[in-house]
Amino acid sequence: MDHLNKQGWAVMMYASFASVYDRLMRDIPYDEWIGYLARLFNKHGIKPADILDMGCGTGNVTIPLAEMGYRLTGLDISAEMLAVAEEKARSRGLSVTWIQQDMRSADLGGLLFDLVISMTDSLNYLSTPAELGLVFAKARQLLRQGGWFIFDLNSIYKVSQVFGNNVFTLLEDEIAYIWENEYNPAARTCLMDLTFFIREEDGRFRRFSEEHHETGYPADEVGRLLGDAGFEVKAVYGGQTFEEPQDTSERIYFMARAF
Repeated sequence: MDHLNKQGWAVMMYASFASVYDRLMRDIPYDEWIGYLARLFNKHGIKPADILDMGCGTGNVTIPLAEMGYRLTGLDISAEMLAVAEEKARSRGLSVTWIQQDMRSADLGGLLFDLVISMTDSLNYLSTPAELGLVFAKARQLLRQGGWFIFDLNSIYKVSQVFGNNVFTLLEDEIAYIWENEYNPAARTCLMDLTFFIREEDGRFRRFSEEHHETGYPADEVGRLLGDAGFEVKAVYGGQTFEEPQDTSERIYFMARAF
């Protein structure tokens, strides 16, 4: 979570959060991330027609891929996030299928895809290896034979050291927040307590709170879970590179193929 992630399994006020999510994310380099995805496609010869974006949030990855000509389906647990995504796609004249479901129990009625993605550390919100393995199995069920699964995870280094037991603040004219973290080394989980202050049209500030968490997973454990779910790991990259992750890599990309 370079940012405040869109999908969590803790206590969440989606209606409030969805209304300000894109304002908070305005400095996130989504164009760079989409460009990196395109380079991954080229490097590994991936030519998908149908793409499923699991944990799509407000569509900040889904919509640019649709603009590139791919057929996109976005899946997210939050109806409010999907409403924002749908409005954004409609304003661009794009046809994207939006589905409100929990990725752990996704059932798309037999729909299959060439590629499943889950970006911007959505999978870090799964709190146990069992949950992560369950989502991997769901991704496999949704892929055609030979299809690809591409996702990123915030590294244990980032969850423990960058997030860690730290406090972050933002103070602007229209929005402010206090972000307090508590890291549990035994569970490799960072609990994030967030309080927002949003200026309304009448000039008064509205306050609301959210609780998020992210769990870090070792790359070898992720690889084992992918194998158990029916995938072959084709590559693991640190950051937006084509190199192996380093000890201080903050984001790790996994590329797996269904067998």
